[in-house]
Amino acid sequence: MNPFLDISSSQSKISPMNKLPAISAILLCALMISTPSQAKQPGKEMVKIPKGCFQMGTPEVHQYFDQEPNDRERPAHKVCLDSFYIDKYEASQKEFKRLMGRNPSKLFNDDWPADHVKFLDAVTYCSLQGKRLPTEAEWEYAAHAGSTKENPFGQNFDDYVWHATNSIRSPHPAMSKKPNSWGTHNMLGSVWEWVSDWYSPSYYQISPQKNPRGPKDRRSHHVIRGGSWADDKSLVRVGSRHPGMADATESFLVGVRCAQSIKGGK
Repeated sequence: MNPFLDISSSQSKISPMNKLPAISAILLCALMISTPSQAKQPGKEMVKIPKGCFQMGTPEVHQYFDQEPNDRERPAHKVCLDSFYIDKYEASQKEFKRLMGRNPSKLFNDDWPADHVKFLDAVTYCSLQGKRLPTEAEWEYAAHAGSTKENPFGQNFDDYVWHATNSIRSPHPAMSKKPNSWGTHNMLGSVWEWVSDWYSPSYYQISPQKNPRGPKDRRSHHVIRGGSWADDKSLVRVGSRHPGMADATESFLVGVRCAQSIKGGK
C-alpha cells in the first residue's frame, strides 16, 4: 500500500511537492528546525530517550510498494545520539486543532491522530510548544527502543502497530496501542511522521556518526517515517524511509510527533 492514500478514490497517487508560496515561509522553516529547543521541564506527555549508540539502517534487502529496492536504508551504520525527549503520542486531531486553529485531517475524530499535516505546519505545531521535530536518527533510535531487530515486537506486532490488515481501513486513537519498551506509542503504523531531515536516498553513505541531522544542502523533500494504518504489514518497518510530500491537493496520511533537546545531552 502506498503511504500517500487518496481516501476519496481509494487509489494511491504521488505528485511532486509544490513550491512553497513565499521565501518568508522557507526562512521561518529554517529558523525553527535549525535552533534546538532546550527542555527544562518537559511536558508530562513526553518520555526521555537515553543517550546511546545504535545501528541505523539495515543490511537486509526489502522492496518498497513501487518495487524499488531499499538501497536508501543502507549501509547499516553506527550512530550515537545525545539524550532527548520525544512525545509519547502522535498529535491528536483535538490537540492539533487547539494549537493550530484548524484540523487538516480528512477523517474526523478528536482522538485520532492528525493527518494530512504539511511539513511547515508540523514545524509550527512543535515550535508553539517550545519543541521541535525529531531528527531522522532520533526517530529511528526511539522506534527501536533498545532493540536491534527490524521488527522490535516479534510475534506480538499487532499489539503495538496499526496497519492495513488490523486497522479495518480506519484510523484509531493516538494512544490505542501498547507503548514500546521506552514508552512511546504508535511509532510504527497509525500515521507517517515528519522528521526534520532533508531526504537523500544516499545519505547513509556519508552520515556522520554523532548526532546526524541529514543533508546540509536543501533538497526537494523532508523525510517521513513509520508507515500508516493504510500500509501493508510487510512495509511497516523501523528502517523504512520515504520522501514526504507537502502538496495540499493530495491526500496523504502524515502526522506529527515532537521532540526536545536536553541541555548537555545527558
